[in-house]
Amino acid sequence: MISKKVRELFVSLMEATDDSAVIYDVETEQYSGFFNNTVVDKYIELGALELVESDTGATVILLNNRDDFLSSFAAGVREAKNGADQSYADYNANPFAFSVGFEHFHQISKKKRQLVGYVCHGFERDDTGLVHSQ
Repeated sequence: MISKKVRELFVSLMEATDDSAVIYDVETEQYSGFFNNTVVDKYIELGALELVESDTGATVILLNNRDDFLSSFAAGVREAKNGADQSYADYNANPFAFSVGFEHFHQISKKKRQLVGYVCHGFERDDTGLVHSQ
């Protein structure tokens, strides 16, 4: 099980848009925002993140192996939606990202969160504007 603070960090990266608390720069692939520094430091040490800058108050980070992380996160969301269990993480390129996506889907499902207009990697909009997991 992934702690709430860790899940919040990585989900904030997956929810990053130009008008969210965390901003993703498509050109540099950098995320900037105000993060829990203890969690960020831990995942920098583990090699999942790379610190770019933290002088201006906001922290700028890179997500290492971003493509693998994104596809694994989306796979976790998809498998959770399909009713699979988390053991599928063992067969994934990034079991940690799979688990974050898997648990994120279940957290959203518990809260009965309004998904209209919700932006998160691993979820897609249909032509009615409703968001579904991919």
